[in-house]
Amino acid sequence: MNGFVKKIALSACVMFTICMVAGCVAAMAFVGPQYGLVMTLTLLAASVALSALRGLWFTDGIIRRLAYPARILGFGLTAFAVLCLCAWLGGWFPMDNVWAWASFAAIFLAILGVICVIYQVYFKATVGSFDAALRKYHERMGR
Repeated sequence: MNGFVKKIALSACVMFTICMVAGCVAAMAFVGPQYGLVMTLTLLAASVALSALRGLWFTDGIIRRLAYPARILGFGLTAFAVLCLCAWLGGWFPMDNVWAWASFAAIFLAILGVICVIYQVYFKATVGSFDAALRKYHERMGR
């Protein structure tokens, strides 16, 4: 994708997010906290939080030297905690339904596992490993 198309796509995503937040907050002001509105806002909150956690665990902005498995574990634990909090606040499932929460945990672990495998294959094909990619980046940046 060329730079112009990327800018348009990013702009559309940002505008959609701003419109969704403003629309949900305005709707809640008029009709109160309805299930769909609360779910939308908690999904948006989860998206922002997971993006921040991705930046924390998988860039060198804060954590400079950490092995890839430790990054996965840190991200997995913190992301799961954030998603559980959002699910609880947003009422994604009934609080007393253990099977819903267990299914949620299993689905989270399955998705995390698939994403890890995909990234491992990608890094293996391009630079050897995530740690090697991070080392190469540090060398390029003069660190």
